[in-house]
Amino acid sequence: MGKSKSPSPELTKALIGYGHYQLTVTYSDYVKTAITGNMELIDRLNSDVEKEREEATAEAIAFVQEQSL
Repeated sequence: MGKSKSPSPELTKALIGYGHYQLTVTYSDYVKTAITGNMELIDRLNSDVEKEREEATAEAIAFVQEQSL
């Protein structure tokens, strides 16, 4: 059975309190969220270096998946 090609999940972040962010991953058919205080990850998500942002985005998406199992 072939897996249909779905668009990549979209990651958004929102400051919810001192040093804590809500990460939201939006898929085509569902949404998952997790809270993080990992400022190093947030800094990398805001990086001017595209490769660093891409790696941090993949890491953040994996983190949200892990937290919502």
